[in-house]
Amino acid sequence: MNIFKKLTILTLIFFTTQCAYVDKEISKSQEKEKFILEQYLGKKSSSLKERLGEPTNIIFNSPYKIYVYKKSQLIITCERRFYINPKKDIVEKFDSQNCINK
Repeated sequence: MNIFKKLTILTLIFFTTQCAYVDKEISKSQEKEKFILEQYLGKKSSSLKERLGEPTNIIFNSPYKIYVYKKSQLIITCERRFYINPKKDIVEKFDSQNCINK
């Protein structure tokens, strides 16, 4: 086998293992984020405001009032959405994108 083929194979192995590592770290971060946000389920919207401050945006989308929290981390914007039942003023569900917890 010539040196070019060996180098190509080593490069592919390196990138494959690195991708697996990054994927594993992202999964860990998502699980941590989910664990943190699940603690707000069933709580009043005021508990969100106490902990996270005022939402960046509030969307009224029947049947929910959605609190949107955005935070930029370098070039990535973390966005968390909390779906609030306006009649009971409780958090019923959430969504999170691009949020990294260390």
